[in-house]
Amino acid sequence: MKTIWLSAAVVALGLTAAGAAGLDPVLNDPIVSWQDDPSVKDCKNAETTFAMNVCAGRAAKKSYMAMVALYNQLYAKYDGPNKKLLQTSQRAWHAYMDAECAYENGPTADGSIHSTMLTNCDATLVEVRIKQLKAQANCEEGDMSCNHP
Repeated sequence: MKTIWLSAAVVALGLTAAGAAGLDPVLNDPIVSWQDDPSVKDCKNAETTFAMNVCAGRAAKKSYMAMVALYNQLYAKYDGPNKKLLQTSQRAWHAYMDAECAYENGPTADGSIHSTMLTNCDATLVEVRIKQLKAQANCEEGDMSCNHP
């Protein structure tokens, strides 16, 4: 099951022409923007479900694009076998994110807040993934806990 995050945002990963053309080269899905509305101005005081959805999407997109940048940085450093390992890892991470957020937010499945809850969950897990990718990108030579290019 894909969460609203992936179905609404999908990913822009990798360095292929497909990524530049609007397709995610890892998941091979089109990249779609989150719903945004310029009438929503104050995300700190969002009171309607619509405003909460817009604000959650804005925050998630910002985090997600930071993750994409880190992914691309690592991908560019690696040789073919390590690129494949990174892609496999990212696919597995997406599957985990989908499953975990669906599980955590099962109780809201029939509610109007469900998409906001899924987006918030995804954004939280993206922040964890950012930390993982940063650790790999900033790994010192000789550290055996990292995949060096």
